[in-house]
Amino acid sequence: MNRTLTIVVLCLIVSTNIFASTKPAKPFKPDITVAKDGSGDFNSLQAAINSIPKGNTERKVIFIKNGTYVEHILIENSFLTLRGQDRKKTRIQWEINDERLAPQQHKDGKGIATLNLKDSNDIIIENLTIDNPANLGKKPFTVSSTGKGTRIIIQNADILGLGGDTLSLWSRGMYYHRNLYVTGTYHFVGPRGTCYISDSTLKVLSKVSNALFNEGMDDQREKFVLRNCTLISKEHFGLGSFFRDTAWYFVDCKFPKTLDPNGAIFIKAAKDYKFKWPTDRIYFSNCKGPDYKWLKDNIEKSDAKTAAAVTAKWTFSDQWDPESTVAPEIAGIWGIGGVMNVTFSESVTVKGSPVIRLADGNVATYLSGSGTNILAFKAPAFAALETLDSNGGQILASAASAQPRCVPSQVRLDK
Repeated sequence: MNRTLTIVVLCLIVSTNIFASTKPAKPFKPDITVAKDGSGDFNSLQAAINSIPKGNTERKVIFIKNGTYVEHILIENSFLTLRGQDRKKTRIQWEINDERLAPQQHKDGKGIATLNLKDSNDIIIENLTIDNPANLGKKPFTVSSTGKGTRIIIQNADILGLGGDTLSLWSRGMYYHRNLYVTGTYHFVGPRGTCYISDSTLKVLSKVSNALFNEGMDDQREKFVLRNCTLISKEHFGLGSFFRDTAWYFVDCKFPKTLDPNGAIFIKAAKDYKFKWPTDRIYFSNCKGPDYKWLKDNIEKSDAKTAAAVTAKWTFSDQWDPESTVAPEIAGIWGIGGVMNVTFSESVTVKGSPVIRLADGNVATYLSGSGTNILAFKAPAFAALETLDSNGGQILASAASAQPRCVPSQVRLDK
């Protein structure tokens, strides 16, 4: 029996698996193109960002053509993707120092870093270089997040700094990094919240006692995971430090001979702070480097118990899986008054004009709903549903993920 929609009677269809047959989705085009030569929609990245409303709920993709964009960037939007044309040739550059040392550097109010995120959720930054060439203030932030931003992805990118706090996401959220090259000195990778970083190279530029930093004081499950990461340095350096609660996991990491034998992660309580949880939650598994006792495997003492358990999904306590490839599912279909509503398992973004093809050869045309989990279609009375068709466009998950999670271009609805 076909699923049938009438304009008189409300019908509700709920299923955890309405997909019956599928075709793979095609890559979707960017919403905005930035090009210094004037060939795009904007020649300024900040202007392109400002064109998107702060209350945006749809996935918006800004494609940045090759060139050096000397701009101080502030992002106050959510569901935004910045995608460079070439990792090395697409560069965002701004020289700025920590406000405590050089407040005159950022009178524009955009923040202390080259690129600043403020109350921004579901951000993806990929395939480009962000560079802060400042070396006077000792804390030249390159990427920073403040406020309540979470689910931030930075991947396939160079994040360059010459001092401390190069990559400092401090909005106490969830951060996923993959295939990065980061440079700096002390605390130059220093997330506050939960962070998973993999397949990355972290270069320590000078002799420091605390190259890395983390803080996970809001929830005992917060942690900093480094998987298959390589630290390099010509100078002797200490691994890291923390002064509020956190947990550390190093899995399949490589350390140079310049790692200080007394350079284990050290603990120093912040003023007026009392640790709530054990301070010895520092774990290693299958790491390569100097033969130091404190670098030996001890993962079995952790909550994970095994290295195999330390996945991105586990790191974020099942609250977010940035490596998931599962497409949004159709959870239900209901209609009334000539409008058919398709409910998805999560918020989706529509690119183009999808349709629902009907058994009689007609179509239900898309009306609205992008940026929510319910898409509305204009439907004729007594329609028998056949196929959800992206019609040359896309229906994709709005939430940040390492690769787009798209509803297949054609979904045969169950009969």
